[in-house]
Amino acid sequence: MSETTRGGGVHIVGVHGIGQGRTNEVRLAYDWGNALARGLRRRPGATGTAVPALTVPHYTGLYKPDAPGGGRHLGLGPGPGLADAELPGADGPMDEREEEFVLQALTAYAPGPLPEARPHQGTLGAPLPYVPGAVTRRLAAADARHGRGAGTKVLVLVRQAYRYLYEEELGEQIRKVIRAEVERSGARVLIAHSLGSVIAYDMLHRRELRDPGIHTLLTCGSPLGWLTVRRGLPGDAHVAVPEWLAWHNFHADGDPVTGGAGLAHVVTSGSLLDTRVNNGLAAPHDAVRYLAQADVADTVAALTADDTPL
Repeated sequence: MSETTRGGGVHIVGVHGIGQGRTNEVRLAYDWGNALARGLRRRPGATGTAVPALTVPHYTGLYKPDAPGGGRHLGLGPGPGLADAELPGADGPMDEREEEFVLQALTAYAPGPLPEARPHQGTLGAPLPYVPGAVTRRLAAADARHGRGAGTKVLVLVRQAYRYLYEEELGEQIRKVIRAEVERSGARVLIAHSLGSVIAYDMLHRRELRDPGIHTLLTCGSPLGWLTVRRGLPGDAHVAVPEWLAWHNFHADGDPVTGGAGLAHVVTSGSLLDTRVNNGLAAPHDAVRYLAQADVADTVAALTADDTPL
């Protein structure tokens, strides 16, 4: 029977995505570490393979979930797979700039004609009090195209991404949390999921992670394929991979954030390795499902062996 051991010589810092309002860095490290361990156990000849030390700094609290109204301004209630505590950064009214950003993202996510305006928009229920009507109709289009609740989940991602990209102070606070953990741990490897991949990429291009020397980035379920998101980053919507960085990107069939596609087609300089995985039908965007994949484990195991870029 194959076994894994804890505490490999490599330290990995994880950068989480949205929907982490009910957890903390201890729980994230436990869940992510166990998922990596499961993936490593599935590898042939895995006996004795070490699970690297892993920490996942928690930044969701910086979206101020305790502000008046908490995560309830959307009028969504918990909804499919979402609870109030998971909505910080996606509540409150939108200004014109954010509305344009959200509409561009949702249009790319669910292109085509909009459903007819009705008092009750499909699976969304009554019109949302803090969401413009045009956005509400795009959410209904997303539900019609991708399934019940898809629009709501993507809206949370898009609104948190918008705030990270365009609220300078918030972005700096989030980067500070990640940077402090990288410096404390001396980590040279990042694993970033969903919105976390946007944050990690941004930090690398700001050269905020060059010292102590991040050399490998693993991304899972990344929204960097979205032109709307890339336009908010340095580089005029182009993805440039630094020559010193080994970048491995994992994308799953059915993942609503990636559309089942990788990132290689948006890279304009340098290169990354795209790998398609199968996360099943129930929760294809889930971080734990990505981290338990044998392909992810292969990459982690190689790092554990010699702590060099792959």
